[in-house]
Amino acid sequence: MNLMYEKIKNIYLSLFFLNPKLLSTIIFIPFLYICGWILAAPLLLLGFDKENLSLIGTIFTFLIYVFSLPKWFKLRWGVNNTWTLLGINKIDKKINLIIFFLRGFLFSIILISLILITIIGTKWGYWIGTISLDTLINSIFLILVVGFVEELIFRGWLLEELKNQFGIKKAILGQALIFSIVHIGFDLPFLQMLSILIGLFLLGILLSLIRLKDKKSLWGCVGLHGGLVGLWFITNNGLFEISKNTPKWLVGPGAINTNPLGGIFGISLMAFFCFLYFLSFFKKNQSFK
Repeated sequence: MNLMYEKIKNIYLSLFFLNPKLLSTIIFIPFLYICGWILAAPLLLLGFDKENLSLIGTIFTFLIYVFSLPKWFKLRWGVNNTWTLLGINKIDKKINLIIFFLRGFLFSIILISLILITIIGTKWGYWIGTISLDTLINSIFLILVVGFVEELIFRGWLLEELKNQFGIKKAILGQALIFSIVHIGFDLPFLQMLSILIGLFLLGILLSLIRLKDKKSLWGCVGLHGGLVGLWFITNNGLFEISKNTPKWLVGPGAINTNPLGGIFGISLMAFFCFLYFLSFFKKNQSFK
């Protein structure tokens, strides 16, 4: 048993030192996902169905990921303050992380409101205002948990990892591209798939710029990302009735689960706010560091 443990440990640690370093970056998350599934697999013997097993495997994967991050950055880059580096902890005592989160969440409200105002104004939707407890709980889960998990991966670990290898400018583009690719539906028609790719790519860039503007704190990104997902979910499950015939340029591709950031209107919003953030950097003579 000890011998098997040592072999697994050696394989795990060797993953940190593959050459080129980009290879470790590519393999890291898939490897942890396999480990999570291996840990969850014995639960089949206890009668767990495959749907619950998938969720448990994902939870195991994330827990392994969280415990791995400090060792990852220490061994690969000599960094000891991992959670500060990733923007989870305070960099400066004067910084209020809750303010960053609320500001990001307010930003998401503004973006969703702009889309909904356009939908109502064009008569493709109307207010209902009924929310079930399950819908509310799911929405809160999406805002807090999904927003945090994805931002820790993409604007936290991946952005810092690519920055150490290629510099911040390429890192911003690289993480945005990966973020968009892993979120698109490959069962969609090509043009719809491309529009979602563009919208999410711009969102990935915008979130990176927000993190830089927030003194590298991750919480503004969590507020915006979680807010967009959670608010759109609650919008489609009680708050509003949006016609199935609403143009794709407005609500984005998809049949049941649409993505408004994949429509022309959403892409235009993302491009506009990306431009504003770039402009704010130049005006303040900030550099991408």
